[in-house]
Amino acid sequence: MMKIDINYEMTAPLSHIGETASTGAYFNMVKTQVGRLPVITGNSIRGQIRDAGACELLDRLGEKVDKEVFHVLFSGGNVSSSLKDDVGRAAAVREHFPLISVLGGALGTMIMSGKLLCGFAYPVCRETQDMLDVDCDVSWHDMIDEIEFTRTDDAKNDKLAKYMIDAEAENTGTASQQMRYSVQYIAAGTTFKQRLTLLPGTTDSEVGALLSSIAHWWQTAPRLGGMSAKGFGMFDGYAEIDGRRVIEVNAGGMKISEDVQALIDKYRAETNECARHFDLLKGATKNAKKADSTD
Repeated sequence: MMKIDINYEMTAPLSHIGETASTGAYFNMVKTQVGRLPVITGNSIRGQIRDAGACELLDRLGEKVDKEVFHVLFSGGNVSSSLKDDVGRAAAVREHFPLISVLGGALGTMIMSGKLLCGFAYPVCRETQDMLDVDCDVSWHDMIDEIEFTRTDDAKNDKLAKYMIDAEAENTGTASQQMRYSVQYIAAGTTFKQRLTLLPGTTDSEVGALLSSIAHWWQTAPRLGGMSAKGFGMFDGYAEIDGRRVIEVNAGGMKISEDVQALIDKYRAETNECARHFDLLKGATKNAKKADSTD
């Protein structure tokens, strides 16, 4: 099994909401043997990898897709009919779409298992020293805090009202609406560590698809968690294979090792014509019914 270890060093505060109460939003927590810990879920990072990979593919192909294919590429798809075995279709999808093969997805009448185990990202802190094998004398309790925001209804702002057609109606008998809310965040400077594991049988093209997606994510928008529009989530990071750095982003600059770049180039070259096979990503039974009703 190939293991990819990723190190995220936050250059901005990180918000990753796990639960809300009243006007407060609180960081995602899990219970461990050392107590509760703030974490970034593997599923959220898998989603960012999937989005980045789909964007890279469609941008490179210069293609737009219908809603069904869009959901498969960006969201992993859904089941739209009774499940059935379709070995031939599964093999064709894995051949023409290594990104879906490695990440998995639901393709209407079939569920395709992925080959990536996407672990949680844990903070480097005193509580995780044994877990991550990294010395740190700072508790995560000292890395977390809350910040408050005000949400304002700009329609009640008299300086902006001149841009509205019905400004007088909007302001008649209506009080100015403001709302204070708080968000829990992890401090800038905190480091998170994550392990990605590729299962036996993963092909070079599938490895290249994963690495291409990570590279595209870090090159275009290296962000974790939510509220990026408010300045949260920016990071510098690096990915290691067998203790060797293979992808690195620092202050927006990218470095990719030659062997990893070769895998990325191989994957991209092999998928430059995959647009002609987008129908493979649609639910076969569902589409057949559509065709019958059209006739």
